[in-house]
Amino acid sequence: MLDNITISEVKTDNEFNDAIKIYEEAFPEGEKRPIEDIKRNIEENHEKMFIAMDNGVPVIFSMIWPVRDSDFLFLDYIAVRKDYRGRGIGSLFLQRIFDIRENNDFNHMIFEVENPEEGDNKKQRMARIKFYRKAGAKTLTGFKYFLPPRNNNESQEMKLMIISRKNIRNVSGERIQSILSEIYTHIYNRSSNDRTLSGILGDIPESVTLE
Repeated sequence: MLDNITISEVKTDNEFNDAIKIYEEAFPEGEKRPIEDIKRNIEENHEKMFIAMDNGVPVIFSMIWPVRDSDFLFLDYIAVRKDYRGRGIGSLFLQRIFDIRENNDFNHMIFEVENPEEGDNKKQRMARIKFYRKAGAKTLTGFKYFLPPRNNNESQEMKLMIISRKNIRNVSGERIQSILSEIYTHIYNRSSNDRTLSGILGDIPESVTLE
C-alpha cells in the first residue's frame, strides 16, 4: 500500500480543505491554531502545507516552514488520518521529506515534541518520541526548550528533535540559537526580546549534542 503514497504541496482550495479536515480531527483544541493563522503563515511567512494521498484519499496533513538563511526546515504540524494510523505512513512521509522538490535545498528538519517526563499522558508522549526515532530522529540535548505561553498559561516544556540526511552528531549552539529565534519570531509572532526565548537562548551550550 505504501507504494501508492504521493506527497505534494497544497496548491488548490480542495487540497487545503482536505488537509484541514485531517488537522481538525487530529489535534485537541488546545493545540490548534485558528485557520486564519495557518493561512497567514502560508501567505506571509512562506510556510508550506503538504498533503499525502493514497490513491486519491488524503491521508497526511503537514505544515513545514523553511527556516530563513539556513538549510533547516521546521516541522510545525504533522497528522495522519485516523483510519490510516499504524500503517507506517507517517514514518514514510518523514523519510521522504527531503525528496520533495520544494525541500531539495534543505538537509535538516527540526521539530518540537512533548516532554515525556511531564504531563499525565506520559505513555502517549513516549510513543510519539519512539515514532520519530523510528524515522531516524535524534534529540537535541544540553538545554531546555519551552513553547511560548498561550492564553495566559505557563510555558510548556518540550523536546527538540532533528531528522537529517547528513550523519551529524552535534550542531553549533550559535546555529541553534539563530534557528529558534526565527521560529519564535515568525511562527509564534513573538518579539526577538521575548522573555521565554531569551531564557532558552541563554541556556544553549556552545555545541549541542544529538542523541
